[in-house]
Amino acid sequence: MLWKKAALLGIVGFVLGCLIGIVFILTGSSNGLALKDLPHILLGGIYGAVAMGSSVVYEIERWSIARATATHFLLLLVLYFLLVISMGWFRLDEPVFWIVVAVMAVGYVFIWLFQYLSYRRKICEMNEDLKKWKRKRDTD
Repeated sequence: MLWKKAALLGIVGFVLGCLIGIVFILTGSSNGLALKDLPHILLGGIYGAVAMGSSVVYEIERWSIARATATHFLLLLVLYFLLVISMGWFRLDEPVFWIVVAVMAVGYVFIWLFQYLSYRRKICEMNEDLKKWKRKRDTD
């Protein structure tokens, strides 16, 4: 079931990644789209597919939030390194490359924090419901 969801999310991510790639190309070029842009568009799609498809790691119940977040972050970071270097988008010695890495890391800290607080709230609500249920059971 998780693989099917990952595949479906991957397809959606691929389409979104391609669309984002097209938008970037069109905003940076006065000539419109050309055949030479196709690899960039497709690689943007691959990045989107992996980003969305691999988000199912958050649904693996036996994994902690930290493990799921770290796994997703590392997958995307490795893919980011491979894509931007192979396509010549950035070089390792360019500050913008490391700025993007830092922004990704900060983003993932916020993702982890949001997930942690969300699960914590749900657990507190479940504990309160359980206490109410026990009190009601004990009074009956």
